Amino acid sequence: MRIAILGVGAIGGLMAARLARAGCEVMLFSRGETAQALSAVGLLLDTPDGRTIALSPDRWTVIDTNTEEFSLEKHGWADYAILCGKSHSIAPLCRLAEQVLTVNGLGLCLSNGIGHMEKLSNYLGRHRVLGSSTTHGAIRIGPGEIRWTSRGHIVLGTPEDNELEPVEPRVDRLISVLDECGLEPKWSEDIEKEIWVKLLLNVAINPVCAIAGILNGELLNDPGLFETGLAAMEEAARVATAQGVDMSDIDLAYTLEDLCRKTADNRVSMLQDLMAGRETEIDAICGEIIKRGEELGISTPRNHTLHALVKGIQKSM
Repeated sequence: MRIAILGVGAIGGLMAARLARAGCEVMLFSRGETAQALSAVGLLLDTPDGRTIALSPDRWTVIDTNTEEFSLEKHGWADYAILCGKSHSIAPLCRLAEQVLTVNGLGLCLSNGIGHMEKLSNYLGRHRVLGSSTTHGAIRIGPGEIRWTSRGHIVLGTPEDNELEPVEPRVDRLISVLDECGLEPKWSEDIEKEIWVKLLLNVAINPVCAIAGILNGELLNDPGLFETGLAAMEEAARVATAQGVDMSDIDLAYTLEDLCRKTADNRVSMLQDLMAGRETEIDAICGEIIKRGEELGISTPRNHTLHALVKGIQKSM
C-alpha cells in the first residue's frame, strides 16, 4: 500500500511513523529543516507507554516542497493521500494530492478547521474523498522527533451524497491498515458533525491554552480559563446549529472536561506555533466561527476576544 503524507508536523509525523512501521510505502511532503531531518536521520516517535521508536530515513521517500519540483514520474504514485498540514496550507496540499494520487486513489484531511473535505473534493471529486477527524494528541519536539502524548481515534465518514462506504474495498483497506497501526479507526454516519465537534473543542482549548501558555489538563484547575473556553465553545455550537448540525445530544461541558483529562499532558498546536514563532491557525478556528456567525447574524464576542488576543501575541512574536 502506498500512502502520501502531506505536511509532517505533529500529527503528520505520527501518521508517517505508524504507517511506515506497519510496512506501508510512504512518501512524505515536507519542507525546510523537517524535510532535511526526515531524509538524513529519520524520525523518533515517543509513545504514550514510554517507548521511543526510531525510524531510519530509508523507511520513506521525502519531497521537500521548498526546493523540489514534484517530478512527473511520481504522479499517480499513491493509493491514499493524507493531508496533515496547517489549515492555511490546504489549497496547495490539495493540488499535490491531485498529482500524487492514482486515478482511483482516496484523499482525506486531518487538519484543524472545517471545509477541508469540500476543498479536497473540488480537486479530486467527491467519489475520491473521505471526511476525517482525529483525537490523537501529539507534540513536535523537533524536526526529527514527535511525542505521541495521548491515544485517540481517527474518525472516517462521507457526506450523504457520497457513495463511499466502509465495505468498499478502497475504504476497507485503509481502515484495516489504520487499525493495524494502532490508530483506532472508527466509521461515522455523520462525519460533518464529527468535524464540527472537533472544531468546537479547538475553539475552546487552542486559543485559551495558547494565550495562558498551559497544557490542556491545566484548564481543569482554573475555573476562569475553563469557563472562557466553554463560552467560546457555546458560541460555536450556536453557529453549528444554525448551519443545520444537530448539537442537541452534545454535553459541551462534559465533552470539554473529558478531552482535557484525556489529553492532560498535551501542548496544543497553537501554543507550539506561538513558541516557534510560526503563523497560527486562529483564523481557521475562532476566525471561522466569527465569519460564519456574522453571516448568520449570531453574536460571537468570546471568539472575537480570543481571536484578537492570539493575533496580537502572534504579531508581537
